[in-house]
Amino acid sequence: MTSILEEFAYGNLSPEVRSFRYDSDYEEVMRVLSLNEERLLARLNEEEKRLFENYIGTQKELNKLTAVGNLVYGYRLGLTMTAEAFVGMEDLFQNG
Repeated sequence: MTSILEEFAYGNLSPEVRSFRYDSDYEEVMRVLSLNEERLLARLNEEEKRLFENYIGTQKELNKLTAVGNLVYGYRLGLTMTAEAFVGMEDLFQNG
């Protein structure tokens, strides 16, 4: 059995790829979002559609950057909490 770190290193695990239940709140919001996107695209001309697609692409990039930042922050916070549990707050941040 390989470790989680090995699976992550080989690209078999990704913090971006997640599944969801089809009877969840997430699924319902995605359904409404998709329906609204279809309705909006049906009303736009070609130039407006290109502008909207550019907007969507930029929003996806921002969401990706936010997700990565949150993952790194959460991981560091978790490690700090774990370290404090083992050595105590006073030893964790000693002025050398």
